[in-house]
Amino acid sequence: MKIFFAVPHSGCAYWRCHQPANMIQKLGLAEVKCFDEINMGDAIIEEMLNWCDVIVQQAAMGIPLVIATAKYKEMGKTVIGDYDDLTFTLSPFNPAYRTLGLNEVKVQMNGKEEYLWQDNKKGFSIKENYFRYKSLQDLLKLFNAVTTTTKVIRDTYKEYNDNIFIIPNSIDFSLFKSFPKKDTGQIRIGWTASDSHYSEIWMVKRIMHKIFDKYVDKVKFVELGNLVELRHDFNTTQMEMHDFIGLGTYPLKLAALNLDIGLCPLDNTKFNQAKSQLKWSEYSAIKVPAVCTKLEAYDCVEDGVTGMLAKDENEFFDKLCTMIENKDLRDKIASNAYDKNYEDFNLEKNAILWVEAYEQAREKCNLPSSDKGLLESDILKI
Repeated sequence: MKIFFAVPHSGCAYWRCHQPANMIQKLGLAEVKCFDEINMGDAIIEEMLNWCDVIVQQAAMGIPLVIATAKYKEMGKTVIGDYDDLTFTLSPFNPAYRTLGLNEVKVQMNGKEEYLWQDNKKGFSIKENYFRYKSLQDLLKLFNAVTTTTKVIRDTYKEYNDNIFIIPNSIDFSLFKSFPKKDTGQIRIGWTASDSHYSEIWMVKRIMHKIFDKYVDKVKFVELGNLVELRHDFNTTQMEMHDFIGLGTYPLKLAALNLDIGLCPLDNTKFNQAKSQLKWSEYSAIKVPAVCTKLEAYDCVEDGVTGMLAKDENEFFDKLCTMIENKDLRDKIASNAYDKNYEDFNLEKNAILWVEAYEQAREKCNLPSSDKGLLESDILKI
């Protein structure tokens, strides 16, 4: 089988396509090629599209991709869509709401109600976003199969496609390796978070302020991401901020933070109910124990054994204090969590799940190899 991952260079595509593609190729499970939006021209893309049996598109939406997917199927290709978020349920505090939000949003600011998002203002268009939303539904119907990360996403999308495979986000343990811990005289508490976690900022601020009130200079808050607003609430003696770096070096950067505890906070929203266990898996792979919000994403975490689970902010604070004060417990949980992830969320073991899903999708379609070519005018960059 020849698989073409037609995906961009993004965080989601890194986890859901680029890393699985590399592992599939490494293990010799299939022939694989990946789209490179920087170096590939139309001629090379045309060659790849004609070469492959299966085309994988990650987080696809938009009318051009509906047209492209229909053309690929006419060529006899099996087209797979991969989704790891309920995109159109994200928080209005996420900057991506500009192109994915479906409703105007007002908030209380300085004692009065103001628009956070107003239709046809500052690039926010409900009409254009609705077209994107409808194109997602059209694509889900067109795809020969869909791969996703959680039951919540599968159950949401199954009305559009009944051929959906759950494949968990998995860790390449050859990339994620722990470093020997350096004793800094402080407990280093880390949070890796992009701007998709804006809704959790206030929760984390409240928890960490309580932690500093109790432990003062015995702890250090370490943030890896782009939530720069945190700089306004914590001084440089309390907090370290690290910017995101290239995806290829991210595992090394995470390990180099020398963390003692990882944070996995989530607000109880529809968007977060569809999240996967990935953040806990990342910490676990470098042998850092984590405190996680008790939501569907962390159903795989056994409280007190492979992590700490907290149903609300107060319990999150209490569990974090327990971790801070008990090194033996931290070490035990870190070891157990590593073993759990190595067994259940190991990309080297799970890469076959991607290949099996694609094979089943192609067999269900009963599609032979096609000699139909693709005209250069049909090429649509993704």
